[in-house]
Amino acid sequence: MAQKSKYMSGDIRHLINKAVQNELANLPTTLSEIKDPVQRLNFLTKLMPFVCAPIKQVGVMTARRETGEDDIFSI
Repeated sequence: MAQKSKYMSGDIRHLINKAVQNELANLPTTLSEIKDPVQRLNFLTKLMPFVCAPIKQVGVMTARRETGEDDIFSI
C-alpha cells in the first residue's frame, strides 16, 4: 500500500514560494558576502534572465517598419 504524502501540492508550492521570498529578502547580504568579484559577477549573470527582459536583435528595416519610419524614408 502506498504511503500517503505528508504535503499536498499546494503546500509544496507555498513552501517553495516562501523559501524564494526569504532568499530574495536576503539577497543584498548574500551578495555582500561574496568577496570574489568573479563569483559575484557569475552570480549576478545567472540572475539576470529572471530580472531583465530579453533583448532581441532586429534588423534596421524591421525596426523602421515596426516604428513606422519606413513610410517616412520611402521615396
